[in-house]
Amino acid sequence: MQRFRGLTLMRLWLLAVFVVGVTSSLWSQALSLNQAVEAALASGADHTILEANLASAQAVLSLAQARVGLTVTAAASYNASEAFNNPARELVTVATKTTPTVDPLVMSVGSISKDGVIPQNAQASVTLATPQTSLTLRSTEGFQIAPDGSFNHATTGTASVSQVLYSGYPGGSLQAALDKALLAAEVAALNAQSNRNKLVLSVKQAFYTLLSAQETMAQLEVALSQRREALRFTSAKANLGQATGLDLKTAQINLRSAELDQIAGQSSLEVARKRLANLMGRPVAQGFTAALEPDPAVQAASLEEAIQLALQNRVEPKVAKANAASAAVDAAVALTAMNPSVNLTGSVNGSYDWQSKVSSAVVVLGVSLGLPVTDAGAAVSLGLQAGAARSVAQTQEMQLQRSVPVDVSEAWNAWKVSQQRHDLAVLSQELAEGQKQVVQAQFDNGLKNLSDLQTAEVALSTAGLNLVKAKIAAQLAALQLQSLLGL
Repeated sequence: MQRFRGLTLMRLWLLAVFVVGVTSSLWSQALSLNQAVEAALASGADHTILEANLASAQAVLSLAQARVGLTVTAAASYNASEAFNNPARELVTVATKTTPTVDPLVMSVGSISKDGVIPQNAQASVTLATPQTSLTLRSTEGFQIAPDGSFNHATTGTASVSQVLYSGYPGGSLQAALDKALLAAEVAALNAQSNRNKLVLSVKQAFYTLLSAQETMAQLEVALSQRREALRFTSAKANLGQATGLDLKTAQINLRSAELDQIAGQSSLEVARKRLANLMGRPVAQGFTAALEPDPAVQAASLEEAIQLALQNRVEPKVAKANAASAAVDAAVALTAMNPSVNLTGSVNGSYDWQSKVSSAVVVLGVSLGLPVTDAGAAVSLGLQAGAARSVAQTQEMQLQRSVPVDVSEAWNAWKVSQQRHDLAVLSQELAEGQKQVVQAQFDNGLKNLSDLQTAEVALSTAGLNLVKAKIAAQLAALQLQSLLGL
């Protein structure tokens, strides 16, 4: 009897020894929660995908920003020509031009020459442009070299500007593309944050599940050891005629049940370890165990505070708002196809003949007006499509504003109930421990039979397992609530 009682008195000691010692011998490394999260963020496949999506959105944004920025281009050219076998024609040099050519940007010195006269032309230009404005500066040097060494020299210069006054969208289509790229980058960043939070939540859930599986295995190993000792004790009693066949059968069934529970617990433990390893991007063969961690805390003192935090921090409403803004840009761009466009152009052209000292200048101004006539309804269809997308995004935003408080309230109540169930499981475990001690004392004094003692021992083991289940349920409920708060 004293031997059987000793197992009960050493129950907590055996449990502690198993958690600290036995599991450490089965796996090589005790992993903290922070280490698990850092490993998942550094090496996990899910995080790699998140980073790639975010980098892609940033690249699109950079391209859109480059397209609306200032571009500078420069060009230079030189040419020379000479006519042969033309003795009947005298050299006639056109040194200046009093009227511009058809293209005001091209003014050069031309010539008709006879043998040995070389007309030459050198030209350089610089263009500065934005999507709405462009400025071009061009200079041309033209001169002729005669056989006697004399030459004619003329310089022309052009400054031309083009400005879009109205195109239906402020800044034009490229600015619209930039606005959409900015919103897309914002959405990508928000989604990356959301997915990162989900990944961290998954790691924490897997970590605490593994920790719970380890605690369950500790309980099961202790229970299995007790069932084996109980069967040996009952068999000895039966040989002495102090235990019935029913007592022996009960001890055998209890042992078999503990063996099956141990097998199932070991399987659950391995599955939990593999899931955490996959999230961390580590080979399953690399052994580790979850180190003891405090229960996750909820960063809200009341339901009202929790709802306020969720509305401030949740990513989904922000994404819906950005999507609505992006759809508004699409709608505005679609309307530009149905609106007129107005462009202003202007140029100043000047020339100077260095030999005759004659100069000239021409100023050209122009306005162009584009009026859409028909596009077979394409612009209207685009506008309807963009308007529908905007309406959907706005509706989603409103739905989230309404659903977030409901989801938080549900998670808050579930967390509170799980805490109460955990407290109840603690009391139940304490009650089972007390009942076991009472039955043990009564059994020692001949007031209870062996079957009563076995039943009390099974009830105590069951209460311990239920406490572990209640604990992990409360932990997972707290993690779920934290996730809904956007933290």
